[in-house]
Amino acid sequence: MATGGGLGEIFVNHDARMNINGEHAVPQLIEAHKRNKLLTNLMLAASGIGGILSYQHTKDTYWLAGAGLMLAGIPYCALVENPVCDQLKFFTLDAKSEKAKNLLASWGQISLGKLALAVGGSVVFYFVARR
Repeated sequence: MATGGGLGEIFVNHDARMNINGEHAVPQLIEAHKRNKLLTNLMLAASGIGGILSYQHTKDTYWLAGAGLMLAGIPYCALVENPVCDQLKFFTLDAKSEKAKNLLASWGQISLGKLALAVGGSVVFYFVARR
């Protein structure tokens, strides 16, 4: 679930934001981040807890590795995504500025970081479950 949400954010939402005027893109990103932050973190937490529960059942440490990757997305959101979004809030009046455009462009790379954690956890879960 977290992987699918991340793919949608990067390949649909972010791509659309990069092709519209900054005056509309920045407020849209801020509102989307408010909704996305809660849902994505819940999905990451559910996946991480599921991995921990699977570890308790099987005692296979790979479940803990996958859970760790999933749970790492939550502090990533707090320490990397939220500060960028907070900076963008100050540019809502000057959304055409170069700084706002650079922050908006960097959002795709920031989202890729959290997606990489979710994909890594999903891959570990997949291969451990197949054993």
